Amino acid sequence: MEENTLLHRQVHPSFIQGDRLSSLVFSSQTFKPTPKDEKCLSVYNGDKYQPDESYEHYVDTEMESVGVVSVSLQECNDIELPVVEDNIPFDGHSFIDYREKSNSQIKKKATLLKKKATERGWQYRP
Repeated sequence: MEENTLLHRQVHPSFIQGDRLSSLVFSSQTFKPTPKDEKCLSVYNGDKYQPDESYEHYVDTEMESVGVVSVSLQECNDIELPVVEDNIPFDGHSFIDYREKSNSQIKKKATLLKKKATERGWQYRP
């Protein structure tokens, strides 16, 4: 991956703030790992998936998403969040690694990534 590679994140319907479809705002929870993630936040490698392709792949596994937002590898590096390209469970899978971060650091970093993704805007909305 290059520094400008986008990392695509699916936005679960429960992470939407407000209810006007035309102006959906996603919460920083989009970039905060849940306990089942074990501090490894799944993303799609933008070198292998376009935003719409990542969405289609995701919902084809019967998961829910209202769209795709993205941050770059460099934006993660800038806030000392490593990105691991593991290609597990599929080619193109990567994760943002929060394992060495405290809960308060996770919250702050998730908020920073949400800000970057918001500035970039929705990358795909069905």
